[in-house]
Amino acid sequence: MEFRRFVAAGGLVVGLVGAWPASAVLPPQAYLQARREAALHLQVKVQKVRLRPSAEACLIEGRVLRAFRGDARPGARIIFDAPCRFPGAVPMPGPVLWFQPDDLKKGQVLEGFFDGTPTTPAIARSQLFVVASETDAPRCGTEDYACQ
Repeated sequence: MEFRRFVAAGGLVVGLVGAWPASAVLPPQAYLQARREAALHLQVKVQKVRLRPSAEACLIEGRVLRAFRGDARPGARIIFDAPCRFPGAVPMPGPVLWFQPDDLKKGQVLEGFFDGTPTTPAIARSQLFVVASETDAPRCGTEDYACQ
């Protein structure tokens, strides 16, 4: 009986070790690649935030301030989900960079990289950031992870 427990425990350890890399945060190069390959690079002014705990998301409604890449028009309405971690949720390791719902507020300026189109945007690998203000030049680049 002890031998079976030992084998079962060993199998569990091997399984967990094998699964761990798949759930790990991605290396910085993966996030920079997502920035470089994103169809849209925008600054957005938040007009409304709707909490969607069942989807682990905050629905952001806003207006495009700047389009550094892509065919979004300044002033255009934009709606997208941002990943939000709600109270009571168990944090899991993984490639998603989570917002706390209180981090997203009406009037804030966000800068992000999006896949899709201006009417169906999806944040590219969690590359969405709160920035201090609207700027003529991007605050977030494609060669350095920091947003200035």
